[in-house]
Amino acid sequence: MKHDTIRATVSPETISKVTRLFNGTIGDILNELLQNARRAGASGVDVDAMPVENGLRVTIADDGCGIDDPARVLALGASRWDAAVANGEDPAGMGVFSLAGKATTIESLSDSTGSAWRIEIPADAWSGDVEIAVDRSERRKGTSISFLLPGACKGLVENAVRDASQYYPIPVQFAGREMPRKDFLSGAIHVEEWNGSRIGIFQGQPYHWTPTVNFHGVTISSRLFEVAQVGRQAIHARIDIGHTPELQLVLPARKEFVENAGLTALKAACEVACYRAIATQKSHSLSFENYSRAATLGVPLAEAEAALTAWEPDIADNDTGTEAGERRTITGDEFLMDAHEAHFGQIIARALRGKPIRSKLVDRNSRFEGYSWYDTLREMRDPTFVVRTNAAVHTVDAIAADPPLDAITIAKEIHLEYAIDDQGSDNAARERVEADIVLTFPDGCRSDGIEDVTIAYVASDALQPDILVDLLDNACFSAWNDSDADSWDTQHDRFLRDARELSYRILVGENAAIASQFRDAIARIMWTLPKGKRVEIAFTHDSPIAVEVSDLPGTN
Repeated sequence: MKHDTIRATVSPETISKVTRLFNGTIGDILNELLQNARRAGASGVDVDAMPVENGLRVTIADDGCGIDDPARVLALGASRWDAAVANGEDPAGMGVFSLAGKATTIESLSDSTGSAWRIEIPADAWSGDVEIAVDRSERRKGTSISFLLPGACKGLVENAVRDASQYYPIPVQFAGREMPRKDFLSGAIHVEEWNGSRIGIFQGQPYHWTPTVNFHGVTISSRLFEVAQVGRQAIHARIDIGHTPELQLVLPARKEFVENAGLTALKAACEVACYRAIATQKSHSLSFENYSRAATLGVPLAEAEAALTAWEPDIADNDTGTEAGERRTITGDEFLMDAHEAHFGQIIARALRGKPIRSKLVDRNSRFEGYSWYDTLREMRDPTFVVRTNAAVHTVDAIAADPPLDAITIAKEIHLEYAIDDQGSDNAARERVEADIVLTFPDGCRSDGIEDVTIAYVASDALQPDILVDLLDNACFSAWNDSDADSWDTQHDRFLRDARELSYRILVGENAAIASQFRDAIARIMWTLPKGKRVEIAFTHDSPIAVEVSDLPGTN
């Protein structure tokens, strides 16, 4: 069957489900009724909550222009606002239905008719099945809406009023006390007008629940635009909506934007505003890509501050992703350094200790590529260790040793070789510094313990067991995070015990390693020894353990 024309309709079933259009929370109700009061031209709103059986009777009263026709109050989707409000804000004609399912009394004096009316809406009358009588009222100004809120306490309502009114444009009183208000864009580093609204730029990255949009007191979270800075706080945009009809919120709850051309234009404006805000600052740390984007949008910026992070070797147990070194101003005499696996970076740092180049190394950061100050920096390239033993010469890079080293190797000499050259060049002669230790793993696969680490070292007074323990800790230890794993402290203590045993065994000897194990074991029970006591323990591999406890001289 063919129809020439059709039109949209609202089914009776939808009307019957009106009580489910809103959550019915006090927050939703306040937001909707406060918006109605504002549109009515009210200069203030009074909210009160009086205890009744099993709850509160909440009353919201304003001094606005009032409502002409009580029938339109309960006409779902029939906005009663004039053309100026209708065109400026897109009212849905649904606000009063936030009260659906609640016993409600409404009184209003219409400025245009000069007459006042009163209706009482039973809880079961919102779906249109019950006739509601319209009576005369003695109200002298504006509109009053009173409803029952079962199971609520006055503190709950007061908190909801405070939340709903903090960015609301007109004063709100609760129980005779004016609620605090503030500018939604307070704290912005830059504010500019846009199409009847205000865009504010803030430092920091907003959390997902941080309000970024204020619609006359109703706040929502929406990612409008944000831009990161290297080593500094990001900045992001917020908007305080005024008279901007092209910005529409999804009805009835108004918790998110309608995806339309107006929102696209807003996001574009927020991006430009962010870059304009950066232009007002003394310096910035934008990536070169974002710096170029600002120029494309007509916002010329100076180059980013010439600053990079001083290079520090990574540690194996660093899961934060944060840079270890401090940011430093670039003078042009620094050298870019690549990030390396913890075990390789740690031995490079040890080899370079005390050398002038060590303090000039800075982290490479590709986000700055394109800035003149960055592109002219030289780089430390291709660090490689050369290990000479009686049997062979081994080269050790970040991946592995070639040829492979024994698990423990006493070397004749170890050197670190590297080149200092312009970025992208490979013509510089290689430089060499003396080193005393190399750590590597078979096939470059690092384990989470020390059982697989390969150690090549040159024996010297400079390499003591405690130094090697610290080096192994930074280079090799990484705690397991499985739900059935021991705590971090337990895993770390176990690793340090194993590292000490290994360090003393290879650098001092077997007896020192055994002594280290016993010191660790006894250290765990030393707390049991009372003050003033002395313990002597003696035993052999196959003898009973002799333990003698005595008093220290001079104690009772």
